[in-house]
Amino acid sequence: MTHSPASQWSRAFLGELYAWGVRDVVVSPGSRSQALALAALEWERFTDGDLQVHVVLDERSAAFRALGLAVESGNPALCVSTSGSAPGHYLPAVMEAYHSGIPLILVSADRPEELRGVGANQTTTHEGLFGVFARTISIPTPTADNGGHLASVVADCMDEALHDRRPVHLNVGFREPLSGEDHTALVIPEPASSTRVYGAPESVTLDPEPGTVVIAGHGAGAEAEELAVTIGAPLIAEAVSGARFGPHLVLRYREILRSMAGSSRIQRVITLGRPTLSREVWELLSNPSLEHYVVRRNAAEVPNPSGTAVVVDYIAVSRPATKEETTQWVRPWVSEGRALHEVALGEILPAAPDIEALESPTSAARAAFAKQEMDVIRRPVTREALALAVWEATWPHDRLVLGASRMVRVVDSVVGPKNITVYSNRGLSGIEGTVSCARGVASAAAQAGVTGVTRAVMGDLALVHDAGSLMREPGIADHSRVHLFIANDGGGTIFDSLEVKNSAQATDFDRVLYTPQNVDLEALAQAYGWDYVRVSTMGHLTEALASTASHLLVDVSLPRD
Repeated sequence: MTHSPASQWSRAFLGELYAWGVRDVVVSPGSRSQALALAALEWERFTDGDLQVHVVLDERSAAFRALGLAVESGNPALCVSTSGSAPGHYLPAVMEAYHSGIPLILVSADRPEELRGVGANQTTTHEGLFGVFARTISIPTPTADNGGHLASVVADCMDEALHDRRPVHLNVGFREPLSGEDHTALVIPEPASSTRVYGAPESVTLDPEPGTVVIAGHGAGAEAEELAVTIGAPLIAEAVSGARFGPHLVLRYREILRSMAGSSRIQRVITLGRPTLSREVWELLSNPSLEHYVVRRNAAEVPNPSGTAVVVDYIAVSRPATKEETTQWVRPWVSEGRALHEVALGEILPAAPDIEALESPTSAARAAFAKQEMDVIRRPVTREALALAVWEATWPHDRLVLGASRMVRVVDSVVGPKNITVYSNRGLSGIEGTVSCARGVASAAAQAGVTGVTRAVMGDLALVHDAGSLMREPGIADHSRVHLFIANDGGGTIFDSLEVKNSAQATDFDRVLYTPQNVDLEALAQAYGWDYVRVSTMGHLTEALASTASHLLVDVSLPRD
């Protein structure tokens, strides 16, 4: 039997993480990391799949898969990579995790100390690889005698991941033999106690006052809706906030805030989460003449562009707002928002056919109804109609993932109130990793027994950017359900709304900003084993939303303009 300190350390390391609650390990192939990968499979078998191994070929996709797993489960997910350039591909997801407050644990298998800095193959500097975005914990190369501090190292790592909601990087060098047989029985250890001392949460108590507005950005959660109701304030909730519901919700908030520009009606702004979807909200937060409060969330930076906000961990309300206070201050906001929303829906949705015509004694009336019905079914899909249809088809047992760029803004501008789970990578609002993140969300939801489907809405460039994440592990049962709705307008049409569209030459603009693509999405789906459907009418979209496929790519044809 070949004894390998690398295997011994890896088995113990995975056991400590499991004891702390880690249930997902995302592995990418590599020689130097083989002991970690094999130990993860041992623990998967030992726990009867309670710890689950996800094999993802590309490290960038792997890290975004871990991001999706972590954001849905609430627990840190572990990424395992080999040495050299491999862990560098984690950087985009690490940056997103840092800015969104999502816990990730990244382990890079390194060369031992004596092979670093001497020109050894596939060897570079891993320490500090992620800069400010993830602290590196350097582990001495394991030997038969130096594993005694592993429990405290894992405790330190998990403390940071769970409490601070930050990504953490561990770098460990392995000497050959890089793996070996070890017939020692696996035992789940008792997790080491945390030694960190935490200060008391900061709070402030506020009175209900007219002129107060609650802003719910990315990551706000249902607490924002509850606070708005208690303190008697209109609720401006982005579609990605987790607070897009309730009696105080203000629809079409952009128009309302624009109409109030320069007025003194708003006096106090309370922000939860990180608003990213409208200039109107950001201008409001930038106004130093207002009273600002920000509830600190997991994100690394609080939304405080005015520089004057009082930043706290939570806000207490001295007393619930009275019915009279709510009626006077909140009702006008809500009523105006609903009225504007109804007008907008009237422009997006066609008039419903007259159902009574079905029972008309005249064949002409019945024929007119049939024509109206067919017109509704055959009408072309628009971005707004796509956003509404997917939103309406999503329920609490489902998950909705919104890719960055144009469609998330369309969703935010047209959908109504609904208490559903919505995710989006708004930490840095990049398009990378959207497919992989959605698959991570779907996998974690399936593991938790959630029976619904994870729908992801994204542009065609976001799909092509992350096409490798469509790959599915052959021969491994996958109980998740993922439906990708691709707003396919042939390129980056969000840039068409920028000033540069009118200043640059059309051919130059198209080549370097619009960046047209003509990828055969049907062939792409077929290559990776996904079901595919092409949608151009609302009838086709309705059928796609009712699909029972496990992994489906819906190619929604849209005009550029």
